[in-house]
Amino acid sequence: EFDCQPCPSYEWSERKDTSCFKRRLAFLQWHEAPTIAVVMLAALGFLSTLAILIIFWRHFQTPMVRSAGGPMCFLMLTPLLMAYMVLPVYVGPPTVSTCLCRQAFFTLCFTVCISCITVRSFQIVCIFKMAKRLPQAYSYWVRYHGPYVFVAFITVLKMVIVGSSILATTTNPTGRSDPNDPKVMILSCNPNYHRLLLINTSLDLLLSVLGFGFAYTGKELPTNYNEAKFITFCMTFYFTSSVFLCTFMSVYDGVLVTILDLLVTVLNLLGISLGYFGPKCYMMLFYPERNTPAYFNSVIQGYTMGRN
Repeated sequence: EFDCQPCPSYEWSERKDTSCFKRRLAFLQWHEAPTIAVVMLAALGFLSTLAILIIFWRHFQTPMVRSAGGPMCFLMLTPLLMAYMVLPVYVGPPTVSTCLCRQAFFTLCFTVCISCITVRSFQIVCIFKMAKRLPQAYSYWVRYHGPYVFVAFITVLKMVIVGSSILATTTNPTGRSDPNDPKVMILSCNPNYHRLLLINTSLDLLLSVLGFGFAYTGKELPTNYNEAKFITFCMTFYFTSSVFLCTFMSVYDGVLVTILDLLVTVLNLLGISLGYFGPKCYMMLFYPERNTPAYFNSVIQGYTMGRN
């Protein structure tokens, strides 16, 4: 009776008190103003991405959709919609399944989208600048569906990286007392989440640099095929936001990190859906005369004559 016993980790006590009290659990909740604002932004992004999917489906046979990637556009839009629908895993007390989804699912969706953008940039450069120089290599690339093989390879590689990083750490949620308020226990997925995020996004950052390089190489291509501005915007935003998030996580902790992680995820989704597909939808809806085979052929012919 003369020795003080420590309270369990999920309880707290006043100084020189003989009773322990349960800590208040801190996590991102639905009724909080930041959560409502980000969820509304995510809902807007989901509806806009769904509208883009419908527009591309209705104009699937047009040159604008073909120049944007054709079927590969739907390979990009589908994971974007799935990512929007899974965003609620950031809200509520973390569990093993929600932590696994945060650490694996979203980064896989981004990898599929960014690899599609990168290979599309490379393919456009190949068509206009490398097809004549290396015709046999280009024929193999087309015959064996090179873009889809590349995306599949990058996706499998990313799954290996994510799986290895998860096995090396843990997906079990952890709790620690708030240093500023002993009555509060902060629930989080992984205390080393920022290191795991940096490892998982390393491949995406490399792909973004490659995509930017290919887009810059093709900056002199015809206007309808020159996607340097849009790809540069998407890749630069994704790169800077990921680096900023990793830096912020290494300094701060708590619910603020969760809401910032959610916000950056939503903004990256918007950057890809609206930054890459938005201008093409604008052209298809408001300038249909530029979405015809005759117009595309005239642009390509003018580009070819200009080079000669």
